[in-house]
Amino acid sequence: MQPKLAYFPSCDLKPKFEGKSLLPLLRITTISGFKPEDFKVLNGRYSSLSCYGEVKLAYCIVQSIPYLKNRRFGAWSQTRTVRDMHADPLVLNECIELPLPYSSLYDYSGICFILCSTFTDDSGVHNQILAGCHLSLYNSKKIFRCSIYELEMHLLYDHNLRSFDDALKHVLENNISGKPKDLPELNHLLKVTRKHLRGELFDSLLDQKTQSVVVPRIEELKRDSGRIFLGVKFEFSRSYPSLYLPVIFERPTITPKEDHWPEKWNPVDEMYFKMTRNIRTVDVDRERAPNKETWDKLKAIIEQGYGEVLSEQEGDLVWKFRFFLANKFPETSIPKFLQSVRWEYPEQVSQAVQLLLAWPPVSPESVLELLTRSFTHAVCRKFAVSRLANATDEDINLYLYQLVQALRYENHEEIMTWCEASSESVDGEHDDEQRQIFLNEATYDQSTGILLQKGKRSLLESDSIPWKTDLASFLIQRAQSNFELANYFYWFLKLETHEGTPSAPEIKAMFEHVLKRFMTVLERGSETQQIWRADLLNQTKFVKKLHAMLRSVQADSSKRVRKIEILRSLLRTDGASLLRFPRPLPFPMNPNFLIASIDANSATLFKSTTQPALLSLVSPEKHVYRVIFKIGDDLRQDQLVLQMIRLMDVVLKKEMFDLQLTPYNVLAASCRHGFIQFVEGVPLASTKQEGSILTFLQRRAPSPKDPLGIQKRVLDTYIRSCGKPVVGFLTNGEIPYSRNLKY
Repeated sequence: MQPKLAYFPSCDLKPKFEGKSLLPLLRITTISGFKPEDFKVLNGRYSSLSCYGEVKLAYCIVQSIPYLKNRRFGAWSQTRTVRDMHADPLVLNECIELPLPYSSLYDYSGICFILCSTFTDDSGVHNQILAGCHLSLYNSKKIFRCSIYELEMHLLYDHNLRSFDDALKHVLENNISGKPKDLPELNHLLKVTRKHLRGELFDSLLDQKTQSVVVPRIEELKRDSGRIFLGVKFEFSRSYPSLYLPVIFERPTITPKEDHWPEKWNPVDEMYFKMTRNIRTVDVDRERAPNKETWDKLKAIIEQGYGEVLSEQEGDLVWKFRFFLANKFPETSIPKFLQSVRWEYPEQVSQAVQLLLAWPPVSPESVLELLTRSFTHAVCRKFAVSRLANATDEDINLYLYQLVQALRYENHEEIMTWCEASSESVDGEHDDEQRQIFLNEATYDQSTGILLQKGKRSLLESDSIPWKTDLASFLIQRAQSNFELANYFYWFLKLETHEGTPSAPEIKAMFEHVLKRFMTVLERGSETQQIWRADLLNQTKFVKKLHAMLRSVQADSSKRVRKIEILRSLLRTDGASLLRFPRPLPFPMNPNFLIASIDANSATLFKSTTQPALLSLVSPEKHVYRVIFKIGDDLRQDQLVLQMIRLMDVVLKKEMFDLQLTPYNVLAASCRHGFIQFVEGVPLASTKQEGSILTFLQRRAPSPKDPLGIQKRVLDTYIRSCGKPVVGFLTNGEIPYSRNLKY
């Protein structure tokens, strides 16, 4: 068995693996310190027939749960009897497999040992309980015990115990543990020995010499204590006795259902909603206004964080005051209103659509939540897309990466059924026109309260929804009109379709289909759009050639200085072929910068494990754009964090809180390579050479008019940039490369 983890979760260990047993194994080795003469006194009288029979050891699995009536789990078992009771130690050397696998043992499971013999009186032969103890199978760190333990067997013959169950009850109620007490040296030596056997300690020559002394010392301490000890060795299993990989107690995680309400049809619920959420209550609900107590409840519901599921009572309350919330708090209440709708009932869907058609204008940011996995109904998602149509290209670019990820939760069948002959010209104005036509043609069925179109089609049908544009079509439409959007949209889709990106096959197929749609639209578009398509394809060729060149440099076994020479030589000889295109190439990470050539003389490699390359891209106007091309590292997290920082910068500036952030650009071309914008910075540690940061700023940006001798703009930028910990707190500390001072 070749484990791939550093430990075994207990829930994953079944009774067998490839036909071999994985049941926990205990090896009962010896009983030391046992003297039959100590048990000859019975009920205050000496009896030669006490402790007369053969000694045996009984054991059972127990559950250490307080107030549990029956703590024994399973039947009692016994080891072989020991015939020579006068030997010290008594050698048992018996292996016992626990009847339960690791996956069925809990952290409160333990094992109880009872040492017994027999005594004879006038009524016959009886079991004589001599000593006992119990031990939990998991230690305090919830790791299954492993290696050798010397358990102290506490005397029980004075308690007049007649059966094993009586002895078990006494042991557990009095918490008679098998761990030796008041023997610190013995406990320390046993603990160190266990760690040594498990390979947790470095094995030095001194350890090898002292090991021969430790074992006799342990036996000496046991004899001097005058107590009975039971030697037990915990092994992983009978098939793998020498496997010391820890087993940690874990229970299998049960994924909760995303929908808080039951999916099965419930006639009681249906009758309740027909009575409380029908068309007859609309006029009454429209005039409702909450009192102070109800408003406090509504406010608490609205202020709940993302992902909070509404209870049925909360959903009823939001539905009851939906008109009030739509008029007073249209932006913050819309997610909670849509969560309160029971989408399996056509009457509620019809009423929800009618209210959404009249919903006051909201900002595009407020509907982004409707594109998450919590909102799967087409009404929610297409309504959100219709409101996103009012966003500017700058706003769409700000959320584009998240919008591409939101395609995972779209209706994949609807996306995949797109035909090449269909048009991609639907926009927000067309949606408004379709919505008005829908309102003119829609009628209410007074008997059911369902909003119908001509032909009696219910709104449960996707083609009857007043908003026609899905998210994929919307993104393609917006990318058609702006090359910067088209550039990033193309590379975000390429990232998701890359063979190394971990996604389900159906998700990857969906992204490939959207990418094909987008490129087909550009190919059939205007002359400008056809040029855009050619530029995007040329960008892919450029990145592939550059990646192959850097891979060949990294494959060389030379030192870093020699590799830099090889890189510069390749750029001089083959650099022109990287950019052999009809016109200057827009750079994928910054499409506003056109690449005419790459400066070979300034190319270098950083001192790191992956040795990323620093390249200077030159535009036709001889402007230089310095960029890091990194291979062997996943830049998707960096890309996401920097995108979130840009988003927070926009939000903070709207609140008049400008932190003077200048996030650099990151573009992941795949899961293993990508681009990072190079920003020249000064490490804070280097400013100490000039005395202080104040002295450093005075020399770099002097101003004779300012009291501190620093240009006002530079000082203001530095002071505001000290608010960077605010961004670190909001991103949970995920700010890469944040130790430079920039001004």
